[in-house]
Amino acid sequence: MNITPILDGQSESPLYQQLYGILSRDIVSGQIPAGSRLPSIRQMAALAGVSRITVEAAYQQLVAEGFLISRERSGFFAAEMEEWMDSKDTNSTKEIDLPVPIKRNKGEHLSSRYNFHGSVVDTSHFPYALWRSCLLDAMDRFANDFAFYGDDQGEWELRVELARYLRRARTLSCEPEQIIVGTGLQQALSFLCLMLRDSHAIAAVEDPGYADARVVFQHHGYQIAPIPLEEDGLSIEALEKSQARLVYLTPAHQYPHGMVMPVSKRIRLLQWARKTGGIIIENDYDGEFRYNAKPTPSLQGMDQEGSVVYIGNFSKAFSPAVRMDYLVLPPALFKCYLESFQAYPSPVPRLQQRAMQLFMEKGYWEKHIRKMRTLYQKKHTLLLGAIKRHMPPEAVVLGHSAGLHILLEIQTKLTEQELMEAARKQDVRVYPTSRSWFSTRPPLYPRMIIGFGGMQLEDIEEGIKRLASAWFPKIAETTGKSS
Repeated sequence: MNITPILDGQSESPLYQQLYGILSRDIVSGQIPAGSRLPSIRQMAALAGVSRITVEAAYQQLVAEGFLISRERSGFFAAEMEEWMDSKDTNSTKEIDLPVPIKRNKGEHLSSRYNFHGSVVDTSHFPYALWRSCLLDAMDRFANDFAFYGDDQGEWELRVELARYLRRARTLSCEPEQIIVGTGLQQALSFLCLMLRDSHAIAAVEDPGYADARVVFQHHGYQIAPIPLEEDGLSIEALEKSQARLVYLTPAHQYPHGMVMPVSKRIRLLQWARKTGGIIIENDYDGEFRYNAKPTPSLQGMDQEGSVVYIGNFSKAFSPAVRMDYLVLPPALFKCYLESFQAYPSPVPRLQQRAMQLFMEKGYWEKHIRKMRTLYQKKHTLLLGAIKRHMPPEAVVLGHSAGLHILLEIQTKLTEQELMEAARKQDVRVYPTSRSWFSTRPPLYPRMIIGFGGMQLEDIEEGIKRLASAWFPKIAETTGKSS
């Protein structure tokens, strides 16, 4: 196969992004057929007249976005772009046995046909048969596990698979020894709070940001330093002025506003950590899903000083019910773990870890990621199109480049609660952002979280139409405009 990409050395766009763009377009168009083996990194570097580092960066991003499949000792192969999106899958209305999980709010269990929850995933495409086979296989293959406690950090073989995946798909620099398997963000942060409390008393957090993370720091006695957001993420200047040397943030998809932190700001953040001896906690909670954002490497992968703790999970790409996440500790904190914290065994059942190990070993995990990325991209496009068709200018879309939710600013005098109640009368649920704010004043207009992960494709348009009919006659009444 003849591939000779022409790159522009005078362009402002980095060479790796140019190469990424050329190859991704050729794969989508079919010019590079599915299953085709691409030139090796060394060969592509010679063909394009660039360094091997440039090619490696482009290939890593193509793997992360699902355009390429990396096979150990075999090379890189063009992925099948349509294999997961045939009409049978996307148009299916078959009911599933398990209900979509709905968040309980102060003891109240409310469900709606059109539930735009930001943390619910698409269970109709969950690989039930494959997961069941891995569970049964794990019971047979690792029967002796039932007689012993597991590795305190999590099963070694699972951590080997995680390290391989994170290096390929998320640009991390890590080894299995650095990984600790846990049950969720709150447990991971609690563990980190115990490790860091002797050297850090102040935790800097994004404001607005994920409220549950902030609560964990408060429960462990940390003083909170709220850091305001700028258009491209957390304010580095405000962080530098704070007295914090520990910062928690969501750079791949800021929660709730949705912006992706650019590489230039990530570099400044790493410089802050190097200058202050600070620790960065990077929560990559839904980093597998990007749509309109430029490729950006993980903070951990850019870190040369051992300043970044990386937190990832299986919740958004697989299932929140599995309750499995992982920490990647930098060398200094891993040494601290070995010295003082091995009394905390992994809380994840061994059988579940073994099943996930097999799920990854057999290639099911990355295949599932590609499937869900394609599906969520389609839902994302449908959602934005429906908003454009049915919502008036008073509805402004924010944070729509990644993840499983967008933010919708409603330019009205109505409150969040009034908007939620009006939506509920139309059998629609949306979610507020007010809890995300800590010290800075919330925006002038309410901003609602509109999640699309758990929505069926055929329900997205109708759900948005119902929101528009619920909200905008009321808005017209308060402004004197005709609806």
